[in-house]
Amino acid sequence: MALGVLAAFVLFFATMAAWIGGLVAFRALGIQMQGDEWLGWVLAGLIALTVWPLAGRRAHREFWAHQHRGATPPRASVTAPDRVLRILVMVVGAAGLVALCGPRNITLALAEAWQIIAPGGRSSSALLQLIGLLLCFVLMVPPMLITQRSLRRTPRDHPDRLGLELRQNWYVSAGTAWVCCLLLGLITSFVLVKTL
Repeated sequence: MALGVLAAFVLFFATMAAWIGGLVAFRALGIQMQGDEWLGWVLAGLIALTVWPLAGRRAHREFWAHQHRGATPPRASVTAPDRVLRILVMVVGAAGLVALCGPRNITLALAEAWQIIAPGGRSSSALLQLIGLLLCFVLMVPPMLITQRSLRRTPRDHPDRLGLELRQNWYVSAGTAWVCCLLLGLITSFVLVKTL
């Protein structure tokens, strides 16, 4: 508990230092950047670089515990191609989160479209849940199809089965956590646009 509070405290001050330091650097370089716009970029980077990996790790544990009666995911070696693919997923996912949640013009365009599609509070909540569900479905289907076929062909007592189950769990967890972080980043950027 104390470690979590300390980590949140350090992360808060690191975020504020990046925000203020970035504004000072932009001013020194003569680059026009508004404080709220830079804060949107900083928060998008924070979500992409810290929240998404932590959420993916937690989702990996929770999905595994749900499927295996409360067990924690075992440590298993990852093949080199799978390790490269996981790194690529994390890099592309983080870049996608920053690219979608950071720019103010994307946030403004989505806010305008959102007012047309879902003008009320209940309809906004329902639409947000529907979008999250559809994105999770889109990101879960490819790893589920690929690994499920291999799992069906692999006997339960085969040594490769554990690696296949862990691989499927990791990619599904990463996709689910990415969608949650995307929605969190978009909500954060909407709040920044409306309040600052």
